[in-house]
Amino acid sequence: MTELEELRLRLEVLEAESALHRLRNRFHEFVNTDRWDEIGGLFAPDAELDYSYLGSASGRAAITEFFAAIPRLLSAGPGQEAGKPFVRQFIHGHDVTVDGDRATGTSFLFATPIYHGQSFVLSGRFADTYARVDGAWMFARVALEIDYSVPLAEGWAGADRHRMAL
Repeated sequence: MTELEELRLRLEVLEAESALHRLRNRFHEFVNTDRWDEIGGLFAPDAELDYSYLGSASGRAAITEFFAAIPRLLSAGPGQEAGKPFVRQFIHGHDVTVDGDRATGTSFLFATPIYHGQSFVLSGRFADTYARVDGAWMFARVALEIDYSVPLAEGWAGADRHRMAL
């Protein structure tokens, strides 16, 4: 491989990594701004979603419905507009590995939803597979391993660390 070819390959990888960071950030931006019905557009047509005990979906249409249903499934808390859940998600440590038109990534999640009128905290880890589809990076598979989802007032020190359901 010539030096120019090496540089081109390195540039392609850097551009892909940047696009994948934007994709993961866009996902959380949609959650944090109540754009639930737009999340499915970030997924490849044959994508898989596994949210542990919170649910799963196969294919873009089912994933779109999974996220679009969240405002109907999470009850509004005091002072919230009906049908508008309050969820704020923060990711960190997003690391990706690019291999041509496929890539993998991991990131850590801290979320602060209101669930049935209570402040909750949720911690977990995303394991993603990405695919370049028609030149655009999309989620091919998203799996969320949840460490805990508990009321803030009770904390996560108890034995029952999984207290949310969709």
